[in-house]
Formats: sequence, C-alpha cells, structure tokens
Amino acid sequence: MNDTSQFDARFKLPPVRTDNPGVQRRARVIEHQAAQSLARIARRPPDIAWFESTLNTLPAGPADLPWVGYFCNLVPPELIEAFGARAVRLDCGNAALVQTGEEVLSGEICPLAKSSFARFLDPSGPLASCRALILPASCDAKRKLAEVLSDYVPTFILNLPTEQDAGRYLDSAARELERAAAFLAGVLGVRLSRRSLRAAIETSRQRAARIRELDTLRTAEPGSLSARDAFLILQASFTGIPPAEWNRRVDAVLAWMRAFVPARERLRPRLVLTGAPIIWPNFKVLNLIEECGADIVGDTLCTGMQAGWDPVQVDEPGLRALWRALAARYTFAAPCPCFVSQGRRINRILELTSERHAHGVVHYGLRLCPLFDMESYRLNRILRQRGIPFLNLRTDYSLEDTEQLRVRLEAFLETVEGN
Repeated sequence: MNDTSQFDARFKLPPVRTDNPGVQRRARVIEHQAAQSLARIARRPPDIAWFESTLNTLPAGPADLPWVGYFCNLVPPELIEAFGARAVRLDCGNAALVQTGEEVLSGEICPLAKSSFARFLDPSGPLASCRALILPASCDAKRKLAEVLSDYVPTFILNLPTEQDAGRYLDSAARELERAAAFLAGVLGVRLSRRSLRAAIETSRQRAARIRELDTLRTAEPGSLSARDAFLILQASFTGIPPAEWNRRVDAVLAWMRAFVPARERLRPRLVLTGAPIIWPNFKVLNLIEECGADIVGDTLCTGMQAGWDPVQVDEPGLRALWRALAARYTFAAPCPCFVSQGRRINRILELTSERHAHGVVHYGLRLCPLFDMESYRLNRILRQRGIPFLNLRTDYSLEDTEQLRVRLEAFLETVEGN
C-alpha cells in the first residue's frame, strides 16, 4: 500500500462498467412514480418542484468545482466544502438500481449498498465526475463497499470509535478527520485553511437553523408541510447545490409555512419515526403513514430532520478545536445504531415522544440490515414498558409488500386512536 491509500494496491481490479440505457429508464420510472405519489399531497409549497428536480438530476453546478462523494450522516460535508469542492451524498433509494448492483455485488447485501454502487456502473453518469469518496466504517457493507469503490476513484474509509464516549474518544475521532483532510488535500491538490473550514462550518450552521425552524413549525402544525415534502427539501441539500441557493428556497418555504392557518383542529395520530435511512425516491413508508391518516412529528433518521438538527458548536478558533467540534457533532451526536450502546437513541426517541405529544412510534427496518433489525428488540420492550404503542415495519425497496404494510399500519393506528 502507498501512503495515500488504505487499500492494498496489489489486488486492485479494473472497474466494472455497464452502459445499459434500460436501467436508467427504469430508474427514471421509479422517480416518476414517486413524484406522482407526492403530487397527490393536498397542500405543497409553490417551489417544491425545484427541490424534487435536484434529487432526480444532480445539478451540474460550476465546472471548476470538483465533486467529492460521501455516504452517511457520519461524514462532515464541511470537511469537503472547506476544500472548495461539492459535497454530494451518494446513498441511493432507487429500487430499479438494486438488481443492477446485485449483478456485480452478489450475496446478502442491503439494498442501499447495492443501489448506491449501481450508480457508479454507468460510465456516463454524474458520479463519474467524483474525484474522491469518503465512507464511514459504520457497518460491514460500508467497509467492504469502500474497498470495491476504491477501484473506481480514490476512497477514504473514516474509522469510528465503537462507543459514543467523547471523554475517551474525542481526540482520536478528531485525528481521524485530520487524516481524511490529508487524503483530500492529496487527491485535490488543495491546501486546507482554517478560514475555509470555519466558513464551511458557519454555512452548515445556517442550514441547521433553517432545518430546526422547519421541523419546529411542522411539529406545531403538521398540516403546514407534509413529512414527505420535508424529507424532500432536506435531502435536496445533500446534492451539492450552492448552499445560498438552498437557503433562499427554504426561506420561501418557511414564510409559506408561517402563514398557514388550519381550518379546524387536527385530529390525526402523531407519530415518531425511527429506524433505517429513508432515501428518495424510496418514500414508501412515508407515503403509507400519511396516506393512512397519521402525522410524523419527529424522527431519528439520518436522512430526516435529525440529520441536520444539531449545529456544529465552535468554542475556540484554532484548527484543532474545529476538528474536535466536527467530531463532537458528527460522531458523538450521530443518531446511528453502529455504536455499541443503544441508550442515546432510545433516550432521544423517548424525548421526542414526550416533547411532541406523539401517540406512538413506528420503526422502519430495512431488510438485510442487521443493525436496525437488532435494534428493534430492545426498543420494542422499552416502549411497551412505558405504554407507548410501537410498530416495526420491516421491508425493502420493492413495492410488492405495500398493501400488506398498509393493513398492518391501519391496524396499528386503530390501537393508537383507542388509547
């Protein structure tokens, strides 16, 4: 291995490519079907089509800005943006790409990993523009996916502590971010400055402030914005669009939400949603919950409001302090089940349920993801001990089980309404 790679160069393989227009057509059909489901929402922001378009087609943006792809909410996009690059989150929720990824990555692998990998197989796709990738060692699939993707583009695997114990591991987590910065500096040929990192952090704090207000307004009046549109708006910010443009569009949405006056009291059940990532266009669970007559008033998903709720807290101006601040936000405040203790996540679910007057909790389990499957064991028992209704919806990216899930969800909501 050389100094810039974590992977053994002796076993590097030529990247596999599949130029199949049919796959891309099927992927666009899935996106169109998802958009049709959202179009049936009764009340939507006037500019919602812009957010949707950024997810269906990654914006081209300035040609002189390099693309750096990342996976998961454990990687600070500020680290990438500080190098003057576009931070593009690559987790994929398109069911049409799962089979394509499976043709290369065979075996019992989660659909998120397969569909995300499939996007790299298209030689003319936008991800061919990525100059580098960063993946966290958050699960076995991500660890090994990083090694596969290193055949395509320089890739860094961000090592994580097994415990969310900042007292013991904050310094080592900060040093790991420094290693990632050195990796990007070598690939991009750009020197990182403290000023640029502080500017990127300040930009992310502005984004977090808007997400917090959007979530607060929705909690007070769920009718002011559908949870599906809230997820759509948030996930548009993952696509590397200029932050100032996203902020401007969200400011208009917030003004529209503030002007909302409900015609009557809202009597729909209020739910907290937890579990696996829900990624456009796989909004199946969100569709079902809202179509069955319930409101999502809080979530702990790494692709939902929780993904942007906490701002980076900077106490000192030094570069070392900035690394520690990023580690504190992205490692030790992360809502991820990859750490050994589930206590932080369970406590957050209990807080949301109490603070937001929720009537029950729905857990979204992604098939072939043992992290979330195992998590439901303890969560189910803890919630039931406290008299909080709980439903575990375990599914994948396909639509075949939609009606079966609908029946289970409707039965659950009847018990919630009866409490």
